[in-house]
Amino acid sequence: MLVLDQPTAQRIVERTMLAIGHSVNVMSPDGVIIASGEPRRVGSVHAAARLVAQRCEPLLIEAADVHEYPGSKPGVNLPVTVGGQLAAVVGISGSPGEVSHLADLVCMTAELMLEQAALLAAGQHRRRQIEETLLAACEGKPVPAVWFEQLGIDMSRQRVALLVEATSQKSVDQVLAPLLPAVEQRHKTALAMHLSPRQLLLFLETEQPQPGPEEVRRLLNLPLRDDVILAVGATFSTHFQMGYQSARMTLEVGRRQAPDKRDLHYADFHVAVLWHSLGPGWQQSQLQAVLDGLLDHRHGALYLRTLERYIDCDGQIPYCAEQLHVHPNTVRYRLHKVESLTGLSPFSMRDLLVLQLALVTR
Repeated sequence: MLVLDQPTAQRIVERTMLAIGHSVNVMSPDGVIIASGEPRRVGSVHAAARLVAQRCEPLLIEAADVHEYPGSKPGVNLPVTVGGQLAAVVGISGSPGEVSHLADLVCMTAELMLEQAALLAAGQHRRRQIEETLLAACEGKPVPAVWFEQLGIDMSRQRVALLVEATSQKSVDQVLAPLLPAVEQRHKTALAMHLSPRQLLLFLETEQPQPGPEEVRRLLNLPLRDDVILAVGATFSTHFQMGYQSARMTLEVGRRQAPDKRDLHYADFHVAVLWHSLGPGWQQSQLQAVLDGLLDHRHGALYLRTLERYIDCDGQIPYCAEQLHVHPNTVRYRLHKVESLTGLSPFSMRDLLVLQLALVTR
């Protein structure tokens, strides 16, 4: 059942008075004036409105009959229904002979505005239901499949999890605030929820195995700017918690390891994301101890960068040397220094895995 609120009632009064030039009142079904062209009447009881609500029929009041209806004035009073239910009573002040021809216009305007308000309320209610269901799923709480079915969400569809973070109030106002309605308009199956005033979580259906940030920005029409960070998580189906956590950890790891980047992709940080998602304890300390000797050396930073580029180049020394603008033998020398300082050889697959974990989980 639609509950008429004061702001909606006031908009009806202002809109209709602008069109007809007569004072208009909007009353609740129990006869209380909610909004009026005569503000002093707001809150008073309109006896004629009660009678109209009971009979669900228009009532004309002549000047000679006003005394029969306390709180009323000469005019026309009409029931306003939405979805077959009485929602309000509207009254037009003036001689019935002068204002009766305006009754249909006022009534139709009020009904249309109330229907709009009802649709908006229904949409907001559905959005709250979606947000509550998604939040529960993202937190790993048991969510019955029937909840998703009732909301029209096909859990089996492949989706990608996205986190958009605004780092300034300006980007909150200019980017984040209009983004949600724009995405819902362009992508009917998109699911979204605000995690905080500065963070928006999105689940977009995709046919790509792992869409990149450029493709995602195009889909979202999201501008590239310094105060907006986009984190693209893993693709998934059914498991919303996995999708959400992959995007959240991509954002956290990316902010730490690549503070200047504004496009963060799960594929670029997946080892660190998976590692931190496990919530390591003493293991983290053990891994970082591997790098202690290297970091303490006066050329440690240089050897560290060489090791990172060597890993990025899939162990191809000529390619790594080209990227670093040095001779391949220089790369080999530095890698041997890494081995002597850490006790782990970059030329051994087993040792290299430990070194890579130590690097990406710093």
